[in-house]
This record gives sequence, structure tokens and C-alpha cells, in this order.
Amino acid sequence: MSGYGRSHPKDDRSQGGRRRSVSPRRDRRGEDPYGHRDESRNTRSSTGRQDYGGSGRDSGFGRRGGRGDYRGDRGSQGSGSTQSSGSFRSSLPNLPKAVDVPKGGRLFELKEPEMKGTAGSSTRINVNHYEIQSLPVQKTYQYNIRMRVPGSSQRRGGEKVSSMQKAKVVLHDTVRSLWGSLFVFDGVSLGWSPKEFVPVGKECTTTIDLPGHTSEKPNQIQIAIRNNGPLDIGALVTYMKEGRIDLNPMGDATIEPLLKWLNAVFRKDPASREGWVTRPNANAYFERSRDTMMELRSTGGVLEALRGVFQTIQLRFGKVTLNVDTATTAFWTPDKNLIQLVHALAGIPPRENIERWFLEIPDRFFHMCQRLIGIFINVQHLNPWQNAKKMKFQKFSLKDSRETKFDELDHTTGATIRTTVYDYFKRKYNVTLRYPELPLAVTKDGEFPLELCYSSAGERFKEPLQGTETADFIKFATAPAFVRAQQITENVKKLHWHELEGPTAFGLSVKPHMLQIAGRVLPSPIPQYGGGTSDSRAPEGGRWNLRNKVLLQPGRITSWGLLYFPGRGPIDDGTLQRWASAVMQSFRALGLSVPRGLPSFLKGNPQGTMSQMIAELMTKAKQTFGQKPDLLMFLIHGSSEMLYKTIKNICDVLFGVASQVMLVEKAVLGRGQPQYLANICLKVNVKLGGINSTIQEPMLCRQRWMMMGGDTSHPTPSQLRLNPPPPSFSALSASWDRNCTAYTSIASAQFAKEQLISDFTEMARELIKRYKTKNKEAVPEAILYYRDGLSEGEFVQILANEAEPLRYLLEEFDGPKPKVTVVVCVKRHHTRLFPTEHGDKLGNVLPGTVVENSVSNDIFLVAHLGLQGTVRPTRYAVLLDENNLSADEFQRLTNNICWAYARATTAVSVGKQSSSAITANVSIRFNADLLELVPPVYYADQACERAKLHMREGPDGTNFLGNVHENLKFSMYWQ
Repeated sequence: MSGYGRSHPKDDRSQGGRRRSVSPRRDRRGEDPYGHRDESRNTRSSTGRQDYGGSGRDSGFGRRGGRGDYRGDRGSQGSGSTQSSGSFRSSLPNLPKAVDVPKGGRLFELKEPEMKGTAGSSTRINVNHYEIQSLPVQKTYQYNIRMRVPGSSQRRGGEKVSSMQKAKVVLHDTVRSLWGSLFVFDGVSLGWSPKEFVPVGKECTTTIDLPGHTSEKPNQIQIAIRNNGPLDIGALVTYMKEGRIDLNPMGDATIEPLLKWLNAVFRKDPASREGWVTRPNANAYFERSRDTMMELRSTGGVLEALRGVFQTIQLRFGKVTLNVDTATTAFWTPDKNLIQLVHALAGIPPRENIERWFLEIPDRFFHMCQRLIGIFINVQHLNPWQNAKKMKFQKFSLKDSRETKFDELDHTTGATIRTTVYDYFKRKYNVTLRYPELPLAVTKDGEFPLELCYSSAGERFKEPLQGTETADFIKFATAPAFVRAQQITENVKKLHWHELEGPTAFGLSVKPHMLQIAGRVLPSPIPQYGGGTSDSRAPEGGRWNLRNKVLLQPGRITSWGLLYFPGRGPIDDGTLQRWASAVMQSFRALGLSVPRGLPSFLKGNPQGTMSQMIAELMTKAKQTFGQKPDLLMFLIHGSSEMLYKTIKNICDVLFGVASQVMLVEKAVLGRGQPQYLANICLKVNVKLGGINSTIQEPMLCRQRWMMMGGDTSHPTPSQLRLNPPPPSFSALSASWDRNCTAYTSIASAQFAKEQLISDFTEMARELIKRYKTKNKEAVPEAILYYRDGLSEGEFVQILANEAEPLRYLLEEFDGPKPKVTVVVCVKRHHTRLFPTEHGDKLGNVLPGTVVENSVSNDIFLVAHLGLQGTVRPTRYAVLLDENNLSADEFQRLTNNICWAYARATTAVSVGKQSSSAITANVSIRFNADLLELVPPVYYADQACERAKLHMREGPDGTNFLGNVHENLKFSMYWQ
């Protein structure tokens, strides 16, 4: 069986294999391809700025599908720092208590919006937003910038100007002398200045000569600058004072250019600072220093974590603000030889012969080293200015250095000679390659031996961190909330807006202290358990335990089996029997019905045919208990993603039986076994169709509700380079019981990177049919659809492509049409809440804290207790509300259902979790920042991850998504 993301697809030879030859590219002037004679490509910005690659939305903070880009900070200030998380000392000058309004600006005061919700206790909250206190009264001119490569300079037949070329044009003396030092550029097509250097409505065109001319072609860029006239600052003032702030202000044609201008003004200084690393139009800035960097030792030193500064303009809490935070991400350690990188990525011991390893298992080499594709590299065998040139690693070559030949120009005779890469470096540079049989690094400038290539500075690591890499990263990235607040203040000191020429010249000023707003702490619900074992009052601090509890609707096990895969330090049969007895005792203590006999037992071979072993176990269980098993348990040594995937694929798709995979190290040999087995029981019960607990929510008593959640999951960057790439996955989950606690789910595969749910209508229709099956053919009276995985720019698309189809779909069913409320859940943001009065021991706000963002139902909610790090609130914004929920109803309902997560004894808080999460801990793996989601969305997220494991190979060799077995339709199999 095979699926997406396998080691080396036969139809994808571009990333490896040895099928054809690609010769080095010759310079147009006949120079050798390894000499780098094109000076234009080596011109560096006078600002010292370095760019690093990456996908548009993310600059050091979280993305679905690429797991591991965590955010947050720890009090530890890098490797070797003596500062602890409890003491934070700053070497920068203190911020002023107040900032004067600059000449050319006017005080811009806005009233704090009144909270619409009334439930709970009132409090004051500091948020990491800094209010813009003045706007210009003078004219600010907007210019349209168009750049193109004239035909005489086009080398690849196109006139498009790259980001690097734009940066060179902006820094060119001719351009700078034209628009002056106060001009700001958005990096795309708009610029602004307080000066009218081109008359309004007129256009100025000039041609810029960049370094890098050849005898055949010049290196020119044509730039046209048109003055569109003054910005309408009054439109922003009116927009804010009216208080009707859109959920997506950037979608307003009048407001969008104003926000772009403000972002460009405040971005100009940090983006051009010496030693600070950023990307075009990004909002995060990183500085590699002792206090902001930590080597990730688990990677062999080839990766490091950098903590940087994040800032962006936002319209939040009725104000125009600068949102300032920390941003932590992983970078390639600069100046590391690619041989070192290959050793680390492929897990090759340092002293092992890398060539022999490659020749024995080339497929594994290419698969493990996929993460190198796309990074920028340097060489170090030439002169300094040539060595400084960055080249993009496009792929591995298909031949080694002795097989790869090219034509070399003999400058003495003018003739060309045919030579190999190996002979060329030995003759010209006196370099004898140590690894001549390894593939070469292919770039647009030629093919280079890996041992002569080095990682460039400022290269962000764009792939998911794995295993201990993630643990190392979190140690650096996690910070208690009170330390996070200090780090944010430190970032504001670094940005020192009040001392910058640019904002002052535009009449802008920023208040130097965090914005303080009104908030409320909502009352906690009381989780309801069975057998009269519920607590009489709400849990304190957002947590409770299962002591003396019985599950609300315990499942029934009539037949079961256990498959044990021996590994290092195998356990004997007696130990297994005692462990199985402990499982039975734990399950019965929580109310599950368990057979009197121990589960049927088999020992398996991890290298054997899994379907045959599972079928044999099912047959043995049926013979022992008289019927097919309800539950199969699997014990394995060490975390094996492939083994886990195979088990889940067979049990979920082929046989339709509930399965539970456990690690021997935790389940049998680990400490705290009773707690671990209780956690296992919570998972098993919902897989059997049981219900662990519920909450008291008045709205659920008044009418029949369906809670629905939607999410999508996408391939990683290295997977997207495969041909074809694996699909994205989408999933919908929906409740079918009166208390909105029991869920069913359906998943689908769709085109890679497709953000909308392609099969939404069919999936939603199936979920409503399942609801009817469980409710005597009645449809729900109200549907609350929570949608995750979206940016503000995609809100309108969700209304058109998911909300409206859902409304039309409901007309197909008999009876009164259910009313629909659609809520988007936004977690890719940098808003953090800090208490001014009472908080938890880490300095986080208390569970249930809510703040309101605008006149509509648009809130930031912290429903859970922070166990580590700084809690990240989830933004819940209502796009459509046919149920006319009041502020109190919406906030209470959303907060309460967070307490109804099936397998946790805390209000749900969701960290990124891999598809091989087989440790079965109730406490979910947390990010550097904790982020919360309502259960229907979290279930959809889990169903997406499980769908990746359900990919199967058809008779024609193509991959398809296997359907979950009919037996598990009403089971929460994804837990």
C-alpha cells in the first residue's frame, strides 16, 4: 500500500533519481558558469537588509498543513543568556510616559466602545495594541508605481520585475533623489509622500541602469510614477467615529489604501535596518544576536530559532492601532556546509560514509533531503563579492560530478573543451572533491557540488519541525504571559516610533503604552457526568478531574482484542496480562461495560502484512467472545508514524472497527498509569459511540441545535513540490444529539492549497441526513456553523461558497427551515490579552475572559486555563446570524461548548497535533502559544488529519481517499 508523501514517487524524477543529465548553464559572454561574472546579481542593499523566502501569509507564525511554525517566547534570552523567565532586564532606554503630537498632525481621539455583553464580572484588560494618537492635517500624496523590464533588457522574454529588482530600483540614487527620503513604498505598486514631487494627475517616467550589463543586453528597469492625488484622511476619521468597522476593513476600497499607507510608513525603518531580516511586505523582523537566538541541538546545529519583532496596523477595539508582538521561527543556521545539512536531515551519523549511504538507499536520501529544496545557498571558493551571491537550490541533479559534463571556454585559445564538474574544480581551483558520487545542487547559475555549498544567512526553515526538533523549539519559544508582556514592551523600545523621522514627517504619532480596554470574565459551566457523580459547582481555574466520576453514557464492549508488536526490551506475557487487567479495571471504574475475559491476544510483526494480522486478531476475538470485536488495541514500542497510519487505514476504512494505539513506554512502563488509562477510556468511549460528559446550556434546551465545524488542511512546502502534489483535505463535523456532545464527521480530498471546502454541499447534506437518522427524521431547528482556517480576506468567499449553499440545501428537507448562524474562528493573529488585576500564575487572563472588537458579534475569547506559555485568544466573528443571537447568548454559548470537548478535563485548548499522535494524553500538545477552538472545529481539524491516513492506492497506481466504514459513521473515530 502506498499513499501521498511516500519516499520517492516513480512519476517524480525532478527531485531525484538518475535518469538524464543537466549541464551547467554557460554565461552569455562565454565566462565559465562557476565564475559568477554577472555583477548585477551580486549588488547588495546599502541598508544591509536580507530577504528570506516563504509563503505570503506567514512570517514566523502559524500555518495549517506546515506543522511546527510556533509563536511565542520564553523568558530565556537565547543560548547562553543568564536571564530567566522570571526576571527581564532591558538595556534600552525607557519609553516616554507620553508622546507629543508632531507638527503637521492633529490629535485623533476615539471613545472606547461600550461592551454589549453583560454576563459575568467586569475587568480591565491590557492588549498588545498601541493606539495611533494623531493623523496628518497636511496633504499626503499617493503615487502609483509601475516597473517593467524593457524589451532590450529582457533575458527570459518577460517584462515582470522581481522583488529583488524592485528593491534595487528603490535604492537607486536616481530614484531616491526624485522622491526624497520621506517617500514610502509598499513593495508592490503604491507609494506615498508628504511632498508633491510629481504634479497631481501627471506621470513621470524614467529608465534606471542597474549593474550587470553584458555585451549583448543592458540591465535596465523602466519606472513610471503617477501622482493619484492626496489621500482622504477624513474618510478614515469618519469611518472610525461612526463605529461600524467591517470584519475585513481591507476589503473596503476607501479604507484599504489608508491602511496600506500606515503599514508602509511604520514598516520602512525596521525593514531597512542593518542586520534585521525580513521579507517583502512581511510584518516580522528578526535579528540574529545572542539574546534572540538559540541553536536547535536536536537538528545537529543546522537549525536555529530566532525571536523577532512583529508589528502591523489593525483596526481593533474601536481604535486605529499598531499591533506589536514577538514572532519566533526556525532558520537555517548560516554558513553550514550542505554536507552537514544532509547528515542532519537524513539522520546519517557524522562518521558514516555519506556516499555509501546514498548509493545504498538513494530514495531515502532524496526523501529526507527534500527540505533543502528552495533554500538559498552560497559558495565559498571564489572571491568575496562572488561568494556573497545567493542562489536558489532548485533540485538535486540526476548525475554526479563525474557524469555531469559541460563546455568550458579556454580564454587563451577561444576554444571550448568538454569537461566534467569533477575535473573542472580540480584543474581550475585545485579542489579535489571528497564526495564525487553525490548528486549536485542545481541552481539557475549551474550545478555545484554539495561540499562547496553553504547555507545563506536569513533563510527561514519552511518545513514542519519534527519530534525533538519541536520540543527544542518550544523550550525557547514559550514564555509566561508576564514575560511575554515585557518582551513586547522591549520590542516597542526597539521600534522607538517617537524618534523616527518618517512617521513624524507624516504627522503620525503612537501612544507608547498598551491599550487598555473593558473585558468580562464569563461564569464557568458545570460539566455533567452520569450516575449522580457531577460536581455541585463549577470547577475552579477551568480544570476538573475524573475522581469518583462515571461517564454520562458509557459504551459497551462485548468483544475485544490486543495486538502487541515487540521491540527493544520486549515485555513478557505475564506483564501484558496484568496490564490488560488494569485496563479492564480502569474502564469499569468509569462505567464502561467490559467482558469478563481478557482481550484476545496476538503478537505481531511490524514488517508483516498488517491486514492479515488484524484479520487474524478479529477472528480470534470472535471465537473467544462469540461476536466480532468492538475494540482493537495495539501496543507498540516507540512512535512509528507509518505503523500508526497503516493500523488506522485498515481499521477505519477496511474493517470498520474502533482502534486504540498506545505506546508501551507510556501505557505499560510509564509512571502515572492510572491517569493514562483513564485518558484512554475517554477516547475509547467516544469511539464506541458513548458520551463522556456534557454541559448545561439554556439555549440547547429551548430548541434542537446542530453544532457544525469546518476546516481544511494542506500539504507542506516539500510535498507541494511533488508531481503530482498530495491533495488538501477538508472536513465537516456535526453534532446529532440534543446536548450537542455526540458528533459525526465526513472528510474529502480536494486540490492542493484549495482553502474553500470544495464538496461542501454534498458533505453538509450527508451530515443532515445522519442527524435525521438519530432524531426520528426531524431536522435541527437551528444550525451554528463554526469555520476555521480563514484569513479576513476570505470572509466574503465563505458567505458565497459555504453559507449560502447551506441555506439553499436546507430547503430540500421537509418541515420548518432551520435558521443558520455562521461564525469564523480566527487564530492566525497576534492579539494577546494581559490582566490588569487578577490572572493565573503565569500571568494569563482567567478562563472565560472575553473582549469585544466591534459593533457586531466579534469577540476575542479565552475559554481555557493556560498550562504553559501565553494564551492566545480565538477571535470569533459572526458573518451571518439568522438566529439573532444576543451578545450574551453568543458569548455564553461559545464559551460553554468549549467545556464539552470529549476527551479533556479542561475547557478545550488546541495545539498543533501530528497525525501520529498515539500517546493518548488528555492534555493536548500545546503550541508555544496556547490556542483554543470550539469542539466542532477541533473535531473537523482532527478529521482532516485522520483523512491523510486514509489515502489508498488504486489498481491503476493512483491514490484516492478511502471512505470511513459504515460501522463508524456515528463514532468519533478520529479521537
